[in-house]
Amino acid sequence: MGSLSRKAVWGAAVALWMMVPAASAAAPDRHGKVDRLLQEASSGSPRSVIIRVRPEAKERVGKRLPRRGRGPVFHKFISAASAQLDGREIAELASDPDILSISTDADVTSSASGSKSGSATVANTTTSPDGSSSTTLGPETWPISVVQKSLGLEKWFTGSSLTVAVIDSGLDSSIDFSSRIVGFYDFVAGKGGVATVPFDEYGHGTHVAGLIGASGASSNGKYAGVAPGIKMLGLRVLDKKGSGNTSEVISALEFVLANKDRFNIRVVNLSLGHPIYESAATDPLVQAVEAVARAGIVVVVAAGNNGTNPTTGQTGYAGIASPGNAPSAITVGAAVTAGTDVRSDDRVATFSSRGPSWYDGIVKPDVVAPGFALVSNEVGGSTLATTYPSLIVQEGTSKYLRLNGSSMATALVSGLVAVMIEANNYGAYQRWQAVQETLRKNQRTEYPGVPGLTANALKAMLQYSATPLRNDEGVPFDALTQGSGEVNGLGALALAYFADTTQAAGHYWMTTNWPPTTQFGGVDEPWSQTIVWGTRQMHGSSLLDLNQIAWAETIVWGTGELDNIVWGTSMSWDDNIVWGTSLFFGNAVSGENIVWGTSLSWDDNIVWGTGLIGTLDGDNIVWGTMADDVDNIVWGTVSDDNIVWGPLRTR
Repeated sequence: MGSLSRKAVWGAAVALWMMVPAASAAAPDRHGKVDRLLQEASSGSPRSVIIRVRPEAKERVGKRLPRRGRGPVFHKFISAASAQLDGREIAELASDPDILSISTDADVTSSASGSKSGSATVANTTTSPDGSSSTTLGPETWPISVVQKSLGLEKWFTGSSLTVAVIDSGLDSSIDFSSRIVGFYDFVAGKGGVATVPFDEYGHGTHVAGLIGASGASSNGKYAGVAPGIKMLGLRVLDKKGSGNTSEVISALEFVLANKDRFNIRVVNLSLGHPIYESAATDPLVQAVEAVARAGIVVVVAAGNNGTNPTTGQTGYAGIASPGNAPSAITVGAAVTAGTDVRSDDRVATFSSRGPSWYDGIVKPDVVAPGFALVSNEVGGSTLATTYPSLIVQEGTSKYLRLNGSSMATALVSGLVAVMIEANNYGAYQRWQAVQETLRKNQRTEYPGVPGLTANALKAMLQYSATPLRNDEGVPFDALTQGSGEVNGLGALALAYFADTTQAAGHYWMTTNWPPTTQFGGVDEPWSQTIVWGTRQMHGSSLLDLNQIAWAETIVWGTGELDNIVWGTSMSWDDNIVWGTSLFFGNAVSGENIVWGTSLSWDDNIVWGTGLIGTLDGDNIVWGTMADDVDNIVWGTVSDDNIVWGPLRTR
C-alpha cells in the first residue's frame, strides 16, 4: 500500500487519529455524560469540547460557558455548543440535568498514502423538466472512464441536476470542474464558513472531488469521475496539513442543512472522521450526520483504514471511525481490484476498517467500493504533491495523484448515489411522458414531479445489488468486512431507474423485473440480494419488490418493529451475522449471559459489556482504549499481549 506515515491511516489510505494523553487526575464521570477521552485526560488546562444540551435550556447553559479562544460557538441543529473548559468546569456541567453529553472536540486528521503498483464538450442530451440528463459530458470518442468501468457503468447519467457537498481539505478550480463549483466556504481555524475562491493546500479534497465528478477534460475522459456533470459545493474543514476539528465539520454540516435548497444539495461526502469515544447516541458528529440525513440528504462516509495490525499484518475488527458509526450514513469500506474487468479477483482491502462499531456494536461497513491505486486530480504545490512526488501520475500535460483508501472508495459511492438519484428522476419523467402520449392533447398536464428516493432506499439498493466478494481461498468475506459486498453501478442504477416512488409503502414499486446479475468482463456476477438491517441480514429475491415503510426519512436505519415492515414474499432472516438478536443487556460480560448468535462469534476473550468492547484479563474486564504509542486500534491496555487481533471464527 505504500504507507506514507506511521500514524494511523485514514482517508486516502488515510487515517484520522487522535493521540490520547496519559491519564491523570481527571474528575470521574458520575453522571455518564462525559466521553472516554475526556475522562482519561488531565483535569488541568482547558480542552476544546462539544456540549450537547436540552433545546429548552440552550440560552441558560450558554450564559454559563466561559469566553475562551473562539468559543463558545453554538450548533443549533444538534442543540450543542463548542467551548474550552477545564476539568472542574466539565465536572460541574456534567452535574447539570440539562446537559446531555460532553464530548471531545476531536482532532480530524488525514494522512495520505499511495500506490506505485481544454473545456469539455457537451454531447446531445435528453433532459427532463427536473434537469436530469441521460448522457455524460464529453465527446462520444472519449472512453468510459477508469472509475466508471470499475463500477460497471456506461456513459448514461452525469449527476448534472444536483449538487454534492465535499467536506474536506478544499477544492482546486481546475478545468475538470470548470464552472460547476457552485460555492466554496472555509471553516478552518474557526472561520465559520467564510466565502472565498476555491483552493486546496493539502490536495486530498480535490482528489476526492475528482473521483466523484471530474469532467475528464484534462485526460480525454480517462480520469473522469463517476458523475462527471455534478455540481460541487466545497466546504473546507482540513488545513494544509490535513488537520481539523470535529466542531468545524459539524459547522459545515449545519451549513449544508441551512443551504440545501439554495444549492440543491442531495449528497454529502465525508472522507474523514475520528476514533469513536462514545456511543453514537451522544457523539455530536454522528448526531449532525443524522440531522442531515433526516433532511433528505444522503451522507456517504468512509469506514476508515484500521483493518490490520501494521506490525503483524493480522486482521482486526471494530476499527470503524466516527461518523462511520452513524446508522443513517452509507458507510463505505475499500476493495482492491486486480486491474481486470472481472470481479472474481476483487478482494476487500486489508487496510479497510471492519465493524462493528465501538460502544454500540453497529454493523458496518454497509458496502465496499474500489479504493486502491485510484488516480484523480492533483493540486500543484499542495502538501500531498510536494511531500510525495512518487504518487504523481503524468497523463499528457496534466498531472494526477494515485492514492489508496476508504476515502477514495467513499468518493466513488457518492458519485454513484448522485447518478442513481438522477436515474430515478429520469425514469419517473419517462414513465409520465409515456402516459401523456396516450392522452389527447387537451387531457395532457404539466409534469408534476415525484418524491425522490430516500437515503434508506438508496442504501438498500446499493446493498441488494452488490457483488459479494470472497478471499483467496474462495470463502465469502463476512458482513463486518464487506457489508453486502462491492457496489455494482449498473445494478444499482437499474433499481433506481425502475423504482416508482409514487407507490405507497407496502405496494409494488419496481416497474420492471431486472435480472439479479451483472456482467463484469463477460462474466455474470450474481447480486447479493441481501440487506443488513440492524444486526440481521435479510436475503431474498423480493426484498425490493415493494416500497417499504423502512425507506422513510423518519426511520433510522436498522430500527423499528420488523413485524410492521412488509419485506416481500420471498425472503429469509439470517441470524448468523454476529450476535443474533441482542447486543448488550445489563452488566452481562461472559458465559450464558451473552447472545453470541447461532454460528459466528468473536474470539473467546472479547466480551460485550454495557455498551463497550473489552477483553478479559483473568476475571477482570479491560475496556478498550486508544494507545499513544501504537499505530492501530487497541482493545485492552497498551501491552501488545492485550491487543486482540485475528479473524472471526465459528464455534
